[in-house]
Amino acid sequence: MHCDVAVVGAGAAGIAAAVAAAKTGADVVLVERHGFTGGLATTALVGTICGLYYRNPDEARYAVHGFAREFAEAVQAKSRSKITQFAEGLHFLPYRPEAFHQIAVQQLQQAGVHLLLRGHVTGVQVEARKITELRIQTQSQVLNIHPATVVDCSGTAQVSLLAGIERIREESYQAGAFVFQVSGLPQIAPEALELELIRWIKRGIQTGGLDLWCERLSIVPGSLVQGRALFKLGMPVLFDGSIACATQYELDARERSAAIVDYLSRNGPLLANLSITAMASEVGIRTGERSQGLAVLDEAHVLACAKPDDGVAIGAWPMEFWGTHRKPEMRYFAMDDGYWITAGMLVSRHLDNLFFAGRGFSATELAMASARVIGTCLGTGYAAGCLAAEFSKSGTWQNAIEKIRRLQMSTRS
Repeated sequence: MHCDVAVVGAGAAGIAAAVAAAKTGADVVLVERHGFTGGLATTALVGTICGLYYRNPDEARYAVHGFAREFAEAVQAKSRSKITQFAEGLHFLPYRPEAFHQIAVQQLQQAGVHLLLRGHVTGVQVEARKITELRIQTQSQVLNIHPATVVDCSGTAQVSLLAGIERIREESYQAGAFVFQVSGLPQIAPEALELELIRWIKRGIQTGGLDLWCERLSIVPGSLVQGRALFKLGMPVLFDGSIACATQYELDARERSAAIVDYLSRNGPLLANLSITAMASEVGIRTGERSQGLAVLDEAHVLACAKPDDGVAIGAWPMEFWGTHRKPEMRYFAMDDGYWITAGMLVSRHLDNLFFAGRGFSATELAMASARVIGTCLGTGYAAGCLAAEFSKSGTWQNAIEKIRRLQMSTRS
């Protein structure tokens, strides 16, 4: 199978990259390991789209434009949700995971993208600084894809790993989180419900009915509807990138979630009807290995709201670093402002036809604490898709920068 652009990973970034490339007329193949689209937005039941709006205490003003905004508004309409304001002037968009998947499939089909679900990339062939083949393992066969360009939106630098090229690696990464849905919540204000949960969890820890790490439970903002809500349970240790850590995450998360709900339903008078109705397919791993680009996004760039000439996507969410404490460490930049992610951060330093976006583009761990959110992933994905499509057509990606800026970046300097 030959194509102009092969996109690996159908999360927010991969969806945007595939649509962007296809809309230029490129022949696009999108490979996804799951049987549905959305990445962590669906598998981990994230529940909120952050990074769409500038930080402002009074109004939610879009930072992103073009596809990212259009996609988010379509998901909002399908979810019948409203923009929600959080602390420190932050705004986000609650959504239903099934709505995210449905809108993604519609957009991909309308753009003419060839979608391959349940496909695992198991091999990458490289010749003369270019990827010439991707090996895809399906349930019944092995497919060989020969792309002119590749966009890695796997979130784990999977293509760089399989190609054997250098990656940005850390000793440890942000702590993950597990989300599950509950029903039977009392019809009281969200603030009062949060206090009720905290009170009984603290009592459970004090009496030995719950372990200390259960205090990392919280309600996903904006998810409480008619006695149902999404609960998020933070993992007690940083992610070290190993399969052993990932496995322990999965085992502990489900066991601890069940124990929490069991304790609350037996002891909290207002929580007697509480039960789990759904669990995320996987623990949400916030960050991991990243691809190495021509440039690297760092925390100084983020906090200074730097805007280089080759900016192609906007970051508007603060640095939200989840460590081993109950709440994240937040580092804010100026109100009503954001930083620009450059084209060089989405282009491989080692392979001429490899691009990347989403949680796996070229950035430091602290900078990715800002750029990993869904709103920003949509923007970097769209930019990477345009860059890859231009490279497949002309052999250079620089010509796409101005077009990308017109399509998805604010005219605000």
